[in-house]
Order: sequence, then C-alpha cells, then structure tokens
Amino acid sequence: MKKGNRKLPRWIPALAASFLVLAGTSVQARKPATGWLEVDSLVKGARVYVDGKPVGRTPLEKPVRLAAGKHRLKVTKMGFSPFKSTFIIRPRRKTTIEVQLLPLSGLVKVTSNVEGAEVYIDNRLAGKTPLVKEVLVGKHEILVVREGYNDYETRLAVIPGKRHFIEANLTPFREYTPEARQLLEKKKIEQQLVDKLAKEAAAKAEMEARKGAERPAAVPWYKDFYRKWWFWTAVGAVAAVAVAVPVAMTVRGTQANLDAHHGDTIRLPLVGR
Repeated sequence: MKKGNRKLPRWIPALAASFLVLAGTSVQARKPATGWLEVDSLVKGARVYVDGKPVGRTPLEKPVRLAAGKHRLKVTKMGFSPFKSTFIIRPRRKTTIEVQLLPLSGLVKVTSNVEGAEVYIDNRLAGKTPLVKEVLVGKHEILVVREGYNDYETRLAVIPGKRHFIEANLTPFREYTPEARQLLEKKKIEQQLVDKLAKEAAAKAEMEARKGAERPAAVPWYKDFYRKWWFWTAVGAVAAVAVAVPVAMTVRGTQANLDAHHGDTIRLPLVGR
C-alpha cells in the first residue's frame, strides 16, 4: 500500500461525529427557553407594548414569542385609561392576558369654514381649527371665535370612546349705514317695549286667574235650603196654622151647643128618703 493512500482509522470519524453531537447538545442547552403571549381585548386598535417595545395593535395577528421569565405589559388607546400589568412566561407555554380598557374620554374634532378660528371648550382655549382633542366624558360648551365673524356656539355630550365631529359655519359681520343702524336701534327699542307689555299683560292675567281660583263659588238658593232660617220660619208658621184651625173649630162647635140649650130647665129627679 502506498503512503499517499493511507486510510484513516475508523474510530476517528466516529469520534468526530460524537464531538459534533455533544457540541450541538451544549448549544441547545445554552439557548434560553421561550413561550408565547396572547392578548385579548374587546377594544380594537389599542397599542400593545411588552417591556416598553411595541408589538402590535389589538387584536394581535399571532401570539408574541418571548423569553421565559418576567415581563411588563402595557396597552393604551386614546380615550381609555392605560392598562399595565406584569406577567410571567413559562417555557413552551402560552400565556393569555385579558385586557379591559376603561373609557375616560372621547375624541372631538372641530373644523370651520374659516381656518384658524379659536376653539374654546368650557371657556378654555383648546386650540385653533382644525382641532382634534381628547375631551373628558360629559357635557361641554364649545365656542368657535374668529375676528370679523359671528361666534359659533354649541353644546356637546361626549360619549366615552366615541368620535365627535363639529363643523362650525362662521358668518361675517354685516356693515350697516348710520341710518340703518338708527332704524335697527329703534326697532330694537320697540320690540323691547312690546315684550315688556306682553309680560305685564301675562302677569296680570295670571294674577286674575289666581284670584278667581281663590274666590269661593256662589251657592244656589235651593242647595242646603233646610239649613236656611227662612225655611224653618215658614215651617213653624204652617205648623201653627195647622194646630190653630182645628182648635178654633172645636171651640166654636162647643159654644154653639151651649147656646142651643140655653133657657131649658134642667130637672133633676128627687130621691125619697
């Protein structure tokens, strides 16, 4: 056998294969174990952060693969209170976290036909149109102001988690001549006088109505007649007449009988001893 064609001993390839297997096993042992995170939320479009890094929006397309151990979760969306939590990922397991976002405000967008108008929310300057702002839940007064234009006012009830749109139509001031201004002032004074007279007439009518309601209604003469003094006087007179007539007739008959027997001698029989 030639020197250049010497074959390696069989134990050398076997030793090399064993070495590679051991090296691969060691690398796998050093590789950290991982798990998966799944986030459930009824609110769509909320931003999801894990350990301060964005991983997507709800609902997540697929579970997030994370190293085993402790992690921090944060979910935020405009108009809702942020959700924060600490969780643990176990090796080769999926961890599911249900996120409940509580609504705190709504989104208000204010536009106007004249850009750059100032927007006041509850008498506080919020910005200029076009304006998009997060506003607390409840009723609010919206005022849109621009120099040279009439103010635009409205009221808005903000619903949590909803978007509200306000389009302010600002109309420019009118320019009047001095004669027109005097005429407008005169009409204004006349209208104020008419309103005053109308209020006075309404107040007077209301007062008369109250007096009429307080005044007792007239009682008909025949109602409760038995309680009247004249009724019992008449009854007494009738009763007196009813008693007097029979008595008078009886007395008159007795007197007539006496007159008929007047002059007759009444003889009484003598009884002997």
